[in-house]
Amino acid sequence: MYPFGMLGIALLFVGIVLVMNGVSALGKIDAKSTAFMNLVTGFVIVLGNVIMLAKAGDAIEFRNVASGFLFGFTYLFIAANYLLKLDLRPFGWFSLFVAIYATVMAIDSYSPDDIRFTLLWGAWALLWLEGFLELSLKLKISKIFPFLSIAEGIFAAFIPSMFMLMEKW
Repeated sequence: MYPFGMLGIALLFVGIVLVMNGVSALGKIDAKSTAFMNLVTGFVIVLGNVIMLAKAGDAIEFRNVASGFLFGFTYLFIAANYLLKLDLRPFGWFSLFVAIYATVMAIDSYSPDDIRFTLLWGAWALLWLEGFLELSLKLKISKIFPFLSIAEGIFAAFIPSMFMLMEKW
């Protein structure tokens, strides 16, 4: 079985929705209109990880499921916010803990022979950290988010997903 199948699927959706969220933040798409794609992305990731959780048998598999849930719940919360206009401070605090988790995963995945996952986890940590700084600490850095979201959607999610799904990763 190819080890990056579910990850490739999840990152395909994440890449698309990150670009959409970035474009929406630039005011080019109504945020409420992007809620559906955030819901789909969140549900695909959460459902896939529920299935993986039922099959998990070792620490690595459980870590992968935990990581997947962090991504999935991110997009479910974003969708809920777009639809319900929630207070974003709790999501900012969630983002801080996910940024810390992603930083630890970046360090843990480091290998001098292959830094791909270190770079991906580092990029994701940066995006979640931005969420914390802006949403919970109320730092006015919102001009960075749309461009960071679009860039990460393309380079830290969509392109890697294509390589994973083509078994070229």
